[in-house]
Amino acid sequence: MAKNRVKVPKKRRNHLPLRLNLLFFIVFILFATLIFRLGVVQIVNGELIAREVQKTESSKIKYEVPRGKIYDRNGQVLADTISNYSVMYRRSQVTKTDERLDVAKKLAEIVDIPKEDRKMTERDRKDYWIATNPELAQERTQALLEELSEEERAALSNQDVDRLLLDSITEEEITFDDATEEIIAIKHNMESGYALDPQVIKIGASPKEMAVIEENLEQLPGVSVEPYYQRDYPYDETFKSFLGSYRQIPAEQRASYQAKGYGLNDRVGTSYLEQQYEDVLRGTPAYDVFTTYKGEPVGEPTRVSGNPGKDIVLSTDIEFQKEVDEILKKAIRAGRSGSPHFDRAFAVVMNPQTGELLALSGQELDLETNEFKDVSTGTVLRASQIGSTIKGATVAYGFEEGVVKPGEYIYDAPIRIGSSVKASYRNMGNINDLDALAMSSNIYMFQIALRLADYYSTGQIVGENVTQAFETMEHYYKQFGLGIETGIDLPFESTGFRSIPDRVTLLMDMSIGQYISYTPIQLAQYTSALANGGYRVQPHLLKEIIEPGSLDENNKQVVSTFQPNALNKVDIQDEYIERVREGYRQGVESSSGSSRILQQTGMTAAGKTGTAQAIAEGADGQAKRNANGEPIKTLNSNHVGWAPFDDPEIAWAIIMPGLEAEGINTRVAHDIMKAYFNLEDVNAMLQ
Repeated sequence: MAKNRVKVPKKRRNHLPLRLNLLFFIVFILFATLIFRLGVVQIVNGELIAREVQKTESSKIKYEVPRGKIYDRNGQVLADTISNYSVMYRRSQVTKTDERLDVAKKLAEIVDIPKEDRKMTERDRKDYWIATNPELAQERTQALLEELSEEERAALSNQDVDRLLLDSITEEEITFDDATEEIIAIKHNMESGYALDPQVIKIGASPKEMAVIEENLEQLPGVSVEPYYQRDYPYDETFKSFLGSYRQIPAEQRASYQAKGYGLNDRVGTSYLEQQYEDVLRGTPAYDVFTTYKGEPVGEPTRVSGNPGKDIVLSTDIEFQKEVDEILKKAIRAGRSGSPHFDRAFAVVMNPQTGELLALSGQELDLETNEFKDVSTGTVLRASQIGSTIKGATVAYGFEEGVVKPGEYIYDAPIRIGSSVKASYRNMGNINDLDALAMSSNIYMFQIALRLADYYSTGQIVGENVTQAFETMEHYYKQFGLGIETGIDLPFESTGFRSIPDRVTLLMDMSIGQYISYTPIQLAQYTSALANGGYRVQPHLLKEIIEPGSLDENNKQVVSTFQPNALNKVDIQDEYIERVREGYRQGVESSSGSSRILQQTGMTAAGKTGTAQAIAEGADGQAKRNANGEPIKTLNSNHVGWAPFDDPEIAWAIIMPGLEAEGINTRVAHDIMKAYFNLEDVNAMLQ
């Protein structure tokens, strides 16, 4: 019997390790391949890829925002911002010349550029000839190079080769018809700035032109119709010169503006208030931010909103300014008959407590056309001899230096210095300081100058004492604002004319406002210091800065206000300043006062006339000369004052170069008072 045999199952072969090994091998191969590829990318193609990445960058397309408005103190718009839809062009960083030319030709068929608005240079014409005659230009260039020796050709740069071709193009070749010139002018505008910056093709496109452009934008790459903001002046020429210019950045200032983030074609304030408050009025431009690849935008832009410029409110009263302008025009016409060289006049009216400038007027009569032109900027730029208006400062520092005492009497009679005889306009006899100011004595001032130079002890006409006395005089005059910058909020002002006297007679002239020259704004600051008790207050045109449009919406939102700023206190005792103020008051109230016409207004006031010998000047500021080539002598008639006397609201300075007729300077002061306070004469019989 056979034994039962136990059947042992066969052991199954395990394939898992084999599969795992295969998997690990595949992963290894993949990792090895990946590492290899990374190595190739990093080592072999790294520089190429880096260059490609650099071709992708962020670029911005800028859009203008409305510039801030300028208002007068009563909310009247002096400089408005109006929107004018215009044709604009922005070229990409890779737009070729032939592509721009193609767009220019298409635009020329759509828009009409008036001849007076076409800008182009000779280079533009030659570039157009080259662009439209490429084969001929190439042949000519080759021929020009063949005329040169091998050494000469080797020394030429690409620019030199271009110059050879440009110089060979004749005038006849760049004489084009009207249609072609329009294309060249458009192309000139298209290329006048940086890539992606807006270039103005035409300001004020017609509805038809805008419609055609909008319908054909695909054929006009880079072209758009956008708002273009311009200045508008509701009061025409009145005060316009002080508002300043708003235009494209001048070539000599481009570098400084580019450093501030401005574009080549941006417009900025280039003078006066527009320049002074550029940062306030400009606002923040809007941007479309693009990702660009190889200079071309890709994808949709991200819009970064801008902010319109803030508005500014001035201290000036434009209606009062107009009245002062008319007062000066009337005075010029009235004074012409007895004063052949009198053709211009200036007046500054300011608040002596705050420094707010209420009117800055300058008018000049064109003797050829018999029409007036505004020369208001002469109030800060043009210096003249101010005559006896300076005598208040002379008496004040005479007190402070102890060379004369309040109430002291001096006999007014001619003085002989060497061969010179110095005198007042009449012999006044024994007078005190108040009489000297009210009646405008020269002798009283001469005595102060002589004592300051210690002339009576030394008898020296020239010498060290004269120089020391001059330095003392100038020290005090500057404290009043004469001979230094007033601090007016403008980019530039004149400080007047300064010359050091070399003899005591010139020092005497200086004490009565001769020999040295000051601007009307300096004279107004000096007068204000007398009016307010001795503080040199900064004159200013800005009253406040407000949020854009808030004044128009009757919801004024003030950003900042110009605070009154006393630049210094005159280093003269208050009692001496008060004594001088009283002398100016008596100039109005005294029966012999030179400004007594101001009594007619019925308001308390102070005033001082000033007549100075001067040289007649032409419109260009140069001295007029007679047939022998000698300077023509004339007079300046001036006036300063303030009202009301005790709590002054206005101080004025009037300079009338070439006016030799009497009484007109005080009449101007009288009329300014009436205009500002809206007065009627209460004593018209008083002359």
